[in-house]
Amino acid sequence: MEKRIKITPIKKSIIQEATSLILVLLLTYTAFSKWIDWTGTKNALYNQVFPTRMAEGLLWGLPVVELAVAAMLVCNKWRYYGLWISVLLMLCFTIYVGLVMTGIFGRIPCSCGGVMGSLGWGEHLAVNIGFLLIAMIGLHFHRKIDNEFGQPSLEGGKPAKEAGLEK
Repeated sequence: MEKRIKITPIKKSIIQEATSLILVLLLTYTAFSKWIDWTGTKNALYNQVFPTRMAEGLLWGLPVVELAVAAMLVCNKWRYYGLWISVLLMLCFTIYVGLVMTGIFGRIPCSCGGVMGSLGWGEHLAVNIGFLLIAMIGLHFHRKIDNEFGQPSLEGGKPAKEAGLEK
């Protein structure tokens, strides 16, 4: 006989809030660490395997995107979208680190700055997978909470009436 663990709505809410907070802290830290060590970030990005124009775009755009997503995660109205973007960002970062580790680029560029700079690529991959899972758990519980209150999960938390789904 299979036993299912019942997670109460309040626990789901706590899990979802905790995952959002963890992601806010991560994204805020990484954005500000890029600005604080601008020269180190610039050198690290220019040493990556992608074109210089892309490195320049990431240098300027990534901290702004990270802070914007962190702000979305704080605001209930935008949290659903912030969680989705967090999942996509972490998926991109994780795939990139995985590709670097396979040697597909012919060389292994220097690592990231901040705390991540002290990690090897294998550890970096493990941390990224961990944060990817956190983002996915947050998104999963955000959907569960929406559904329990009669709100469609695909409409970012809009009430059923606003989404045109009310019977």
